[in-house]
Amino acid sequence: MSFHLNLIFRLLLILILVFTAMFIFNQELYYSFAFICSLIVLLFVEFYFYQKKFYNTIDRIVLAMLYEDYSLKSSKPQDNELLNNLHKLYLKRQADQQKNEVRELVYLNILNSLETGILIFERKDDQLEVFFINDYFTKLFDIPNIRTWYNLNRLLPSLTDHLVQLNFKESKGSIDIQIEQENKQTFMLQTSTTVSQEQKYFIVLLDSIQNVLDKKEKDTWENLMKIISHEIMNSLTPIHSLAHNTQEILNETDNLSEEDIDDIKLSVQTIVNRTNHLQQFIDNYRKLTMLPSPKKQLVNLKGLLTNSLKTLLPIFEKHQITVETNLADTQAIQVDKQQLEQVLINLLTNAIHAVCKQPTRNISVRLFEKNNRVLIDIADSGNGVPEEIKHKIFIPFYTTREEGAGIGLPLSKNIVELHKGYLTYQRREETTVFSINLPLY
Repeated sequence: MSFHLNLIFRLLLILILVFTAMFIFNQELYYSFAFICSLIVLLFVEFYFYQKKFYNTIDRIVLAMLYEDYSLKSSKPQDNELLNNLHKLYLKRQADQQKNEVRELVYLNILNSLETGILIFERKDDQLEVFFINDYFTKLFDIPNIRTWYNLNRLLPSLTDHLVQLNFKESKGSIDIQIEQENKQTFMLQTSTTVSQEQKYFIVLLDSIQNVLDKKEKDTWENLMKIISHEIMNSLTPIHSLAHNTQEILNETDNLSEEDIDDIKLSVQTIVNRTNHLQQFIDNYRKLTMLPSPKKQLVNLKGLLTNSLKTLLPIFEKHQITVETNLADTQAIQVDKQQLEQVLINLLTNAIHAVCKQPTRNISVRLFEKNNRVLIDIADSGNGVPEEIKHKIFIPFYTTREEGAGIGLPLSKNIVELHKGYLTYQRREETTVFSINLPLY
């Protein structure tokens, strides 16, 4: 029976009892009149609580939908058509809310997986609040997941000042941002505005130009190296074989004059030497382009650094180099032990070359954890890299040393990047610092 029929039934029953009470009163049956009046009062009380229960049920469901509280789990069908329809509406909204939560989780995972800094502001009462900040942005600038403009302005004043100058309008350009005490980095900045449900949002996208250039530079060099390796090897193999065969024939020939034989031998020997040099050049190419995937195992970096330093100890003593270490007991991480040891040896060897002819010969090695990453700083007291060639130090085969091959730093950089980390260079307090940055997990 519906709610309205129940109400009509109760009202009719009360009216019948009222007329009955009036009739009995006229018959002067006062005790019966009192009894019927009591029934009427009880029916009015029951009528009140019946309505109250009905409207309380409606109110509870409506308020739950209003405040998006979908924790009610009752799936029992209602005995009233209105309540039953309202309950169906609630269950539908509950299912829609669950779908929206799943979508929101997927969108958040996508935004947090992008290698682009994303910062979204929400305007409330003429003030800006941080509506969303993705994980890449917080890791890039080493800041917490802030929620206020004040904290952002305190941590990244160069960014907030630039946004104020733009007057929070749509734009696309570059910006220099200094992260802590490091050198300024250049980023591509793109801003836009959007309005949703009468709420205004300001979106900021940041891409590291250096990361983009590094990737393009690396891809270009890898493609170039593969082409050169293929072409030169096709020429080298027959030339190398022919040169050695000619040399053997000449060694057994008696018909030529001694002077002619010496000239031919010298020419052939020159060809052989040159092909050996080119062979070594190709091998260096292969080290860069055909670097095997890391065979990772759990490695204690403190022990690995200690062993690398012991390996170079005779060279340190020969050049009277002072080595200072500050190695924290960091977590063991998954790395290719041999590849990472090669990186450490390369960087330490470069540090040795940088200080061996200096009046002050100091090298310091520091190992520590920061923001779920492990860092290795190798610093030396050398003169550092000249400013005009600083951007070239990670280019393959570029070297300023006569005996250098120019593959140490590019190879080290490739190895570190294969481990999901990065290798950086900077001048810090009159020292040259190469930093290896690796994720803990």
